[in-house]
Amino acid sequence: MFLKDLLLVFLCAGVVVYLFHRLKIPTVVGLLATGIVVGPYGLQVVDDVHRVELLAEIGVVVLLFTVGLEFSLSRVVKMATMMLQVGFPQVGFSLLAGTLACMATGIAWNSSVFAGMLVAMSSTAIVIKLLADRGELGTPHGRISVAVLLFQDLLVVVCVLVVPLLAAESGQHHSFLWDVSQGLAMVLAIIIVGRFAVPPLLYQIVQTRNRELFLICIFVICIGTAALTNMVDLSLPLGAFLAGLIIAESEYGHQTLAEVMPFRDTLSSLFFISVGMLLNINYLMTHGWSISLLLIAILLLKALTATVPSLLAGYSFRTAVLAGVSLAQIGEFSFVLAKSGLEVKLMTADQYQFFLAVSVLSMVATPLVLAGLPRLIDLIEQSPLVKSWQNSTPQKDDLIDELNGHVVIAGYGFNGRNLATVLKELKIPYVVLEMNPQTVRRERAQGQSIYYGDSGRESVLEHVHIEKAKALVVAINDPISARRTVQLARQMNPDLHIVVRTRYFTESFDLKRLGANSIISEEFETSLEIFAHVLREYHIPGNMINRLVANIRSDHYQAFRGQALGRTLLSFTPDGNLDAQFESCQLAPHSHAIGKTLGQLRLRNLTGVTIVAVKRKGQVVTNPAADMKLELGDVLVLLGQPEQFETAIELLELPAEGKEDRPA
Repeated sequence: MFLKDLLLVFLCAGVVVYLFHRLKIPTVVGLLATGIVVGPYGLQVVDDVHRVELLAEIGVVVLLFTVGLEFSLSRVVKMATMMLQVGFPQVGFSLLAGTLACMATGIAWNSSVFAGMLVAMSSTAIVIKLLADRGELGTPHGRISVAVLLFQDLLVVVCVLVVPLLAAESGQHHSFLWDVSQGLAMVLAIIIVGRFAVPPLLYQIVQTRNRELFLICIFVICIGTAALTNMVDLSLPLGAFLAGLIIAESEYGHQTLAEVMPFRDTLSSLFFISVGMLLNINYLMTHGWSISLLLIAILLLKALTATVPSLLAGYSFRTAVLAGVSLAQIGEFSFVLAKSGLEVKLMTADQYQFFLAVSVLSMVATPLVLAGLPRLIDLIEQSPLVKSWQNSTPQKDDLIDELNGHVVIAGYGFNGRNLATVLKELKIPYVVLEMNPQTVRRERAQGQSIYYGDSGRESVLEHVHIEKAKALVVAINDPISARRTVQLARQMNPDLHIVVRTRYFTESFDLKRLGANSIISEEFETSLEIFAHVLREYHIPGNMINRLVANIRSDHYQAFRGQALGRTLLSFTPDGNLDAQFESCQLAPHSHAIGKTLGQLRLRNLTGVTIVAVKRKGQVVTNPAADMKLELGDVLVLLGQPEQFETAIELLELPAEGKEDRPA
């Protein structure tokens, strides 16, 4: 029974993936291992492999559909430089090397080119999942990997169209030129018609506010487009990719992606399981040496074809190697192409099985190699040869030599950029270290104090005089580099104040142990902001909210387990009839209140808000007298009801006559 087989597959997958998770082995490897165990070449738990393969093919269709949904022309424009610098040579050299190697063994040129195409493709599903699980999608090597994968995804269209052309030379007597023309015409027709027809159709569907109808319409577009491409001998996944691309260009792309993701994750799991089922263990044992040699050759080839272009593009050795190894495996699109090649006799059944063995093992090897790669890179980076390749030390600059008591900013993303803007405005000296060469070149041209360099290298930190710096702000997306930067900076400057921005709260403990003074966890700070907003809706005073936040932080977040938070709440129980709270307002240079006394303002009479304290030059005056004259920079502490504050602050910020309304 098919349902029995499906149940057994998911049951075994759950057990294997759980065990692999406990062993800290990636989920994808667990799914592949499940297929090997339950398949016809393993324990033969599953009788009907072909039906599982059918569901897996649907999974590939949905996977390509979501890839199309995540794709956009604006994204291509942003990544165009990286695609050309790294993606083009990576695919080109992999294709060329694979072709020449096959021809050297006596394989026909067209089959050799086809084999080169199979080798050139990497696994979008595996790489994206690994980077997401490790929180590295936003890192330099993560951005390189995504750009190259996107470039490869675009080339899948070309590869699918080229297969009939290659097959024609292998004895397939049909008009391949007509097929290719039909294919191109169909692709263009789908894009053009879909661009104008799909958004209005989805608009009408959305108007009904019926989620089920929206989902049905989405799947009709996906499967229908795939069927159209299949009619002209193009692959189903290609049609699904085009359907996703069409919807992504509309305003309904994000909602569609959210609705389809659960289906993609479930069905794509079946795809990886089915790939594992195809691996013949007996064949692997019989041809173990040749498969192992080819596997090592392919992994090294693909790693080098991405690493070297990344180095030439100006990226550090660490970034280049991590990107190269991430892309070293053979991808899922190669399986789709391989099946087509087998059908048109571009490869024999024995070659197909050999390809499957190498491909599955490359998928298994990638996450395992990546797990230990950062430590290996640390050792390799100490060699003189790599140091000459690094070229990561910023160029000599006399302005850096003059720095003292400055701030070093590691990473020029959203947080680093905002901090640099504020420091520049306040005339606080700073220097930025960034690993994206394009960003460094662009910002330096605009006068920014930014340099290309890896903050986790001692020579780079020495150059920006970390020993004389007052503070270091680590705002990079790579958790491993962040930890290394903190540890190294603390060793070089024991008095340095180190602030680290991290994504997950669990990373905070390691960073604290390595020497970070302040750790800003995006995950935790978001939770604080959420509960603060909720408490404000219940008119809890602002100072009480601030006290709760402070207690949670000071008690190392024990408040979430009912300790510090409970003690704080005992000291204040909100009264349903008491909704007064505190707010503060700093007087701007243009304010008409400057030079006036509190009595002249008549703030309480006009708005109902009382000024209960004035903070001036670090001193706080409570219960200020009516004849107290306000000065520039005074901070007024206000007491009133929530709806009164807006009016009071607007009144305080009214400009004096003859003064421009401009910020300080």
